[in-house]
Amino acid sequence: MKNIVIALVTLIALSSCTQQKIGYVDSIELMKAYKAVKALEKEIEEDQNTLQVTYQQIAMAFEKEVQEFQAKSKTISRKKGEERYQELMLKQQQIQQSQQNESQKLQNESQEKMNEIIEDVKDFVEEYAKANSYTFILGSNDSGNVLYGDSKMDLTETIVSALNKEYKNSAQPEEIKEAKEIEKTLKEE
Repeated sequence: MKNIVIALVTLIALSSCTQQKIGYVDSIELMKAYKAVKALEKEIEEDQNTLQVTYQQIAMAFEKEVQEFQAKSKTISRKKGEERYQELMLKQQQIQQSQQNESQKLQNESQEKMNEIIEDVKDFVEEYAKANSYTFILGSNDSGNVLYGDSKMDLTETIVSALNKEYKNSAQPEEIKEAKEIEKTLKEE
């Protein structure tokens, strides 16, 4: 009997020593709700719109040049017409290549900025875990990393609130204005 009591006490002591604090965060919801991501998405959209407008203007100018060539083509020699046609074809290819390069550059810059945000989130979650004595904070998403989690262990809202608070405090005046505009837009929706 004495051995059983000692075994139970030992088992209880060992189990209390090995208890780990675990939580999880819905990664998708976190990224949807994090204001830095929303600000980046707005910046990307504005950059894409600017690029689109720029290339629409270039395309319109090129189209005008083509129309002028077509109007003059009947009055110039065949050789000069073929040379001008080749020049226009080359210019069109250059415009298309330039547009593709600028689009790729914008996409790469956007991905770099998103990667920075992801790293910031990871660093924040690590600090949050340490500060709040978590052994693990798991990421949940559509691919099923966490198949089940007790809602009491869901830290998504807590992490998002803390991240947004930190972002708000670190945002530049222009970023604060943009964040408020985004919030206003979201509330109106």
